Amino acid sequence: MITLTTPSGAVRAVPSEADSAGAVRYRLTGAASGTVHVTATSSPARWDQFNAVRATLGSASAREWPAEPLIRIRGRAYQGNTIRVLAYSADVPWGWLERDLTDTDDRPAPPQAGQTLSAILRACAGHYSARSDFPSLQHAARLHDTPQLLRWLDAMISDAERAQARLLEEAEAHRVQAARSLAAWWTLARWFTARPHPVLALLLAPARESLAHRAEYLSKWAEVSTRAAEDVGRRLTLFRSEYEGLARAAAAPESQDRPYFVVGQWKGGGDVDIWHVEEAPTDPGELSDQCEQHTVAAEDAFGSVEIVYAASPEAAAEQARREASETSERIHRELTRP
Repeated sequence: MITLTTPSGAVRAVPSEADSAGAVRYRLTGAASGTVHVTATSSPARWDQFNAVRATLGSASAREWPAEPLIRIRGRAYQGNTIRVLAYSADVPWGWLERDLTDTDDRPAPPQAGQTLSAILRACAGHYSARSDFPSLQHAARLHDTPQLLRWLDAMISDAERAQARLLEEAEAHRVQAARSLAAWWTLARWFTARPHPVLALLLAPARESLAHRAEYLSKWAEVSTRAAEDVGRRLTLFRSEYEGLARAAAAPESQDRPYFVVGQWKGGGDVDIWHVEEAPTDPGELSDQCEQHTVAAEDAFGSVEIVYAASPEAAAEQARREASETSERIHRELTRP
């Protein structure tokens, strides 16, 4: 049993046995009543990496409609969820992804109730991830969620492929029209040079929707459509990679991914100079303490530490490089977005 001291009073949480999907339900008594549903889940960054824990107010998963018994504080029911991202320390803001906590009328939870709910969700998520059978719970959750994730990704891949093809067609059409407008303008210019005429002068003038104007803006539209197609292409590559990762893991035996400290210097352009890779403890408390120690030592040398889940030190280093490259590309797209 977990006992918490919250702004609303003492709360006790009793975990159930894990179900076939790897989920555990925590029954609350005291200042708050109801059930918290906790399960391993995919990373917010990549759906094929199950290195996160989702705690949801209510007896059903966040991917389903909130189900009773919802959490009640002073008779008022609340819904929402929190995700613990295990790749980062629980002490840093990006180690958690907190959703809005609202009542059943979609009104935000009052400050005191919100703090209580957040403390409950974090405590249940921490207790779940510290279980000795957590790897098997991760595997069960992956098997349970993979079919739905594959269906979603299949639809997203199809939509992205259609969007990319449409944007590329638009870009080509704009380029062709721009070239034709420019060629027509030069033809009229040669005619005007050979035999000046007011009508030709009017057609050559840089007015709105003139040949010169169309040649200019259509070429820019072609560039915009091309950049949009490239953005869709990068998302499509990610979707396909996630799909392949999920499908491959579903056909493989139980995952043996373990946490690793990856210490190094993250340079510009997604380049990483990795100094050291070390297997990390699975206990959240020990992991957080050792992560802090590594971070202090790395910062003295202008480095940093990431926690990566992988099957081996080599795989952890490779995953850290891949994540750094993807993060660099995402930041570059945001900075260069028109």
